[in-house]
Amino acid sequence: MSFIEWHKKYIKSILNFFGLSNYQGMWISFIKGLIFGACIMWFVGCKETVVIKNAPKNLEVSNIESSDYSIGVKGNCGMCKYTIEQAVKDLDFVKDAEWGIQSKILDVSFKDLENYNLEILNKAITDSGYETMNTTADQSAYDNLPGCCKYDRNMEVYSPTK
Repeated sequence: MSFIEWHKKYIKSILNFFGLSNYQGMWISFIKGLIFGACIMWFVGCKETVVIKNAPKNLEVSNIESSDYSIGVKGNCGMCKYTIEQAVKDLDFVKDAEWGIQSKILDVSFKDLENYNLEILNKAITDSGYETMNTTADQSAYDNLPGCCKYDRNMEVYSPTK
C-alpha cells in the first residue's frame, strides 16, 4: 500500500469516526492551515532593527567626520535593494552601500573623504528610477521599474537636511 492510499484510508476513517462529510473535512483542513500559517508568521516573522546613522550637518567636505553617509531612498522590495545598492556601488568614490527594505535608508561608505560628490551620488539614485526626499526620479526611469518596485511617490523617507 502506497503512502497516498494509506493517507486516503486514514482520513476517511477519521471523518467516519467524527461523522463528518468530505466537504466538512475540507473546511476543517483549510481553517487548520490558516491557523498554522498565522502561527508560523507570528513566530518566524522578520524583525529587522532600524538603525539611523547621523548624516553630515552640512554637505561640505570639511564637515564630514566619518566615511558614512545615510539618506532615505524610496523603494519596496529586494529587487529595489539590489538596484539601488548597485547604482551607488558602481561609483568610483563609494566603498560600500546598503539599503534597508524596512527602514528605507541607504548607508554609504566612501573610499576617500576628500574625493566624493553627493550630487553624483543622488544622480545615480535618480537615474536608476528611485528618489529621495530631496530628489525626484526621472519619469521614464520610474516607468521602467518592475511592477513590484513601483513605490508610492508620496512616501516619506529619512532626509539628512531635515
